[in-house]
Amino acid sequence: MKKIPRMILGCTLAAALALTACSRSDSGSSGSMSTNMGGSSSQTGQNAAYRTGLGILTEASDQERAGKIDTIAAAVLLDAEGRVADVMLDEVEISVTGDSTGKVTMPTDNRTKRQKGDDYPLAAVSSLKKGWAEQADAFGNYLTGKTPDEVKKLATDDDGKPKDADLLSTCTIAVDGYRDAVVRACENAKAVGSARGDRAVLGVSVRNDTKELTADDDHDVTAQVDITVAALTLDADGRVTGAVADVAEPALTVGADGTVSAPEMVKTKVELGDSYGMRGASSLGKEWYEHSEGWCDYLKGKTRTEIAGIPDDGSDADLAALCTISVTELQKAALAAFAEE
Repeated sequence: MKKIPRMILGCTLAAALALTACSRSDSGSSGSMSTNMGGSSSQTGQNAAYRTGLGILTEASDQERAGKIDTIAAAVLLDAEGRVADVMLDEVEISVTGDSTGKVTMPTDNRTKRQKGDDYPLAAVSSLKKGWAEQADAFGNYLTGKTPDEVKKLATDDDGKPKDADLLSTCTIAVDGYRDAVVRACENAKAVGSARGDRAVLGVSVRNDTKELTADDDHDVTAQVDITVAALTLDADGRVTGAVADVAEPALTVGADGTVSAPEMVKTKVELGDSYGMRGASSLGKEWYEHSEGWCDYLKGKTRTEIAGIPDDGSDADLAALCTISVTELQKAALAAFAEE
């Protein structure tokens, strides 16, 4: 075994001692650095990305020869601390009836409550003399600054109306469904580019392709509506900073005697996830929710005018690289969100 010269050993030992001393000296700095990092971490928490969420709740019901589809949608912006920074709500109600011959009747007006405005006759019968949008927005304002858990715990009476006196002074409609939709939106919220100072807007497009349906002894018929919803966040210049979109396809079944049957649960396309079964048929190898994410990414930085000008025939190469599904209804929902801001 070769011997190491004593001089080298001495130098090595000196270097080791110097390194140890340095290390000890830095331990104080390390403590100081740890404190600084703690402050930095706190600052990072304060500057964390805002999150945008979309919550859609659909309830389908039936009673003999009548059925109803009620879909509530909530767009939510959460701040860096996870508190509600902005909310927008909407609701669409679709009624379906069948007669003794199996003929199905569906409404021709598919507008949401917000879109109907004064045509939704709530103000006249309200003790506050306020319309639906005014009261829904008052509820949204009441939720601002609250955590999702605080929203979830908001108490309502047997009719779904709020118990809080301050809230009742501005909103007397049943809010239990809206509360639950906001909670769902908070649970779904993700960082998509939204930031401090943005505002949340919500757009809904309802498509009813049903023309004439009549069930017979051999065939029941399906009365379905497609409800496309877009939650956008906009900056001060009206440009999209973040977007989330989803579709609910509630359907009622009508028999030959006009009896209407409703499904127990209605999941959205995003909630169905991979079970929706599009990936195998997609040229991009993507599931529906991934195409939707591509569409939403494509919207970032765009104004209403620019979104209105997007071709829906697949001719835009940049969009086609992200999303190859039909964007017609997604585009309508996004434009509707601008109309409601």
